[in-house]
Amino acid sequence: MTNEIRGYSYDMVKRIKAADSAIPSVRLGLVCIERNIPVSEVAEGLNVSRQTVYAWFTGKFKPRHKQMQKIEQMLADFAAAPV
Repeated sequence: MTNEIRGYSYDMVKRIKAADSAIPSVRLGLVCIERNIPVSEVAEGLNVSRQTVYAWFTGKFKPRHKQMQKIEQMLADFAAAPV
């Protein structure tokens, strides 16, 4: 594995993979790593900072309801798109 995957450090990838995948924001992080989607793209799409997205991806913080709806929509969009 390379040291960085599209802006995700090796340590960040480990923390995301260790987080509770039952949380939609953590699942989104896993999908982004798998599909090589940069965190900056996710942050822009959700209108938040990259740091906020990293905190959500690792389960450190949970998004508010409105943001969670956007995350669930992103997950649905990614699931419908070909890999």
